[in-house]
Amino acid sequence: MSLYHRILGHPFVYDHIRPFVVGGIDMSPIYGSLSPGPDDVILDVGCGTGVAHEYLKGFRAYHGFDTDPVAIKAATAKTAAANVHYECRLLTPEDVARIRPTRIILSGILHHLSDDEALALLRMCGSASSEVRIVTADPVYLPGQLVSNAIAFFDRGRFVRKRPGLTGLAERAGLRIVSDEIVRLHPTTGRVLFLMMRLEPARP
Repeated sequence: MSLYHRILGHPFVYDHIRPFVVGGIDMSPIYGSLSPGPDDVILDVGCGTGVAHEYLKGFRAYHGFDTDPVAIKAATAKTAAANVHYECRLLTPEDVARIRPTRIILSGILHHLSDDEALALLRMCGSASSEVRIVTADPVYLPGQLVSNAIAFFDRGRFVRKRPGLTGLAERAGLRIVSDEIVRLHPTTGRVLFLMMRLEPARP
């Protein structure tokens, strides 16, 4: 991993410096779209430093996965509860079958993955035997949005896509797009635009 990526991935930089650079971060629309309730089981893929718990107020269980041990350590220090579980590794199909999530959050994940990797992850999430809602949110290249596009270009993720590229991944993975909308990372001061999708398995 390069020095550039190590610096950007440090919890202090991610939680404090990054919001300043991008004009503030308010993930309320993303977690609001997840609409969790007290009986929901949440699967957070790429949970990072545990930012979800600034927005999630009620659930039966939460399972966070990330491959960054520093981020997982920071997340665990922030949130200690019997129904909150963190694992420092990649998600597997066996995990999805075991956890039986009803809500899955893929926040800032797809633009770190190639098409093949993103399709495998989306299909894995869509294979949940429970009734599941999947919410994704990623930076996106948009016509005329020079500042947002520039910040997205310098993101650690190497696979920032245009809008059809992201929606196409969901469709190719066999998921139904319930909604897709452009959201500003902060409603008033945010410099970065994300595409947020709410997805469901396309079952007969």
